[in-house]
Amino acid sequence: MYNIIMLITPIIMIGVISVCFLVTFIMKFPVEEMQISRAALLNPAVLLHAVGEFFESNPGSVLYVLLWLLLCTVTLVLSTTFFTGMMTKSMEKSINDLARAAQYVRDGNLDFEVMGSVYDEIDVLCGNFDAMRKELKLAGEREKYMKRERSMLLANISHDLKTPVTSIKGYVDGIRDGVADTPDKMKRYLDTIYNKAEVIDDMVNNLSVFSKLELSRLVFDFEKGDINAFLRGFIKDYQLDFEKNNVTLINNIPTTSAVVRVDYEKINRVFSNLIDNAVKYGNADNPTLEIASFIRDGGVYVCLTDNGMGIDEDELKNVFEGFYRVDSSRSIKGSGLGLGIAKKIVENHGGKIWLKSDGLGKGTTAVVYLPLAK
Repeated sequence: MYNIIMLITPIIMIGVISVCFLVTFIMKFPVEEMQISRAALLNPAVLLHAVGEFFESNPGSVLYVLLWLLLCTVTLVLSTTFFTGMMTKSMEKSINDLARAAQYVRDGNLDFEVMGSVYDEIDVLCGNFDAMRKELKLAGEREKYMKRERSMLLANISHDLKTPVTSIKGYVDGIRDGVADTPDKMKRYLDTIYNKAEVIDDMVNNLSVFSKLELSRLVFDFEKGDINAFLRGFIKDYQLDFEKNNVTLINNIPTTSAVVRVDYEKINRVFSNLIDNAVKYGNADNPTLEIASFIRDGGVYVCLTDNGMGIDEDELKNVFEGFYRVDSSRSIKGSGLGLGIAKKIVENHGGKIWLKSDGLGKGTTAVVYLPLAK
């Protein structure tokens, strides 16, 4: 736009000046005395000779020609300078905005937006700068989130380790003081110490897996497999646990195959955690667990429904956060990492996991979606 204006404006102005000059020149000097025919004008030599004779006989006309050239030059320079200044001023506004934005970034203020420019090149620069600002803002938010997670990790680890460690120390002191003075008592004390050590070992193992998943360092060994066949075998392995905890199992796993891309070791951890939670938070009087699967939406849905304590609607969005547990008293053993690990494993399978509950005391349904293998 500016290039077109800078080209057309001086042409029009010089044209107006030339017409005015020509009219004044004709009225001032007897140009008809040149006596040149139209046919002779086509011959440059004749034209130059006639013009030379005219200026020789009218020396004052040279000043008019020089004045015309001067006016044309001044018009060209002034118009170019004016429009260049306007263009520069318009560009400076966008550049100054970028400079201010850079200062905001240096000051740590990322709550602003870089506007575009009418100039394509500067508009691209503004767009890239604003994209960088958004990335920096997201990185800052992620850093704050990770700081909160680290603080929560330290607080929860200290709390969760304190209970089994205190218990182990108590039983060890009992053995040292001779309280376990019979083989039966000694066995009971040692079994308790072992169980508490198992809790610590499980917690440390979960921490290791969780940190590897956070850092994307956990290696997955995928293969194609029938998830329904896996679930049927998985349920058989848990049969003794169900009987021990008086859990009534409702098996609705179909015999049809559902082939997915799966890492069996990792997906085993997911369903182990879901079943352990169902047993742990199940109905105390008559615990039941229904496991079902069906194919839909290009994948297989696996649903685990219990009749336990349920989850409040406000809690559902938080259950997959690391170290989050529904029970505020933290009286139930466990690190609270299980669902966070399960979510990351399922997402690495290209799937999704979520919980559904109608409220406290109304049971919970865990849903795992895995895409079918192509």
